[in-house]
Amino acid sequence: MMCCLLCYENYDSHSHLFFECKFSSQVWHMVRQKVGMDTVQPIWGDIVEWLSARVRSKTAANLVTRIAVAATAYVIWQERNARLFKNQLRPPEVISASIFQMVRYKLMGMKLKNTAGVRRLLGDWEIHSIHRDDDGR
Repeated sequence: MMCCLLCYENYDSHSHLFFECKFSSQVWHMVRQKVGMDTVQPIWGDIVEWLSARVRSKTAANLVTRIAVAATAYVIWQERNARLFKNQLRPPEVISASIFQMVRYKLMGMKLKNTAGVRRLLGDWEIHSIHRDDDGR
């Protein structure tokens, strides 16, 4: 088994790489703060449980949270592979910024209703120039 390429302190396993690793935990902490999951532990079961409780919600905020969780797992895996195959290392702050940019781009391409909550959410993600009609177009 290979050593974790993110923290160099443990073996490279699914649970370690995404949730137990000090590096990944720092990334998850920044993402959880941004999407309002501050109280959720960086443990896969806790994250899934939190998301499952909101699975039927169609709010833009919950959609953003699901996108952010998927993007976080994807970018952490990308970082692991960049270290393994390209010898490229980025700090947790850069990884988090990359995740936030992915979420921002996804939001910019979505059709969302023009409500106060959506406008506030877009403002929180520094998206100010999207003009939509009242029906979301």
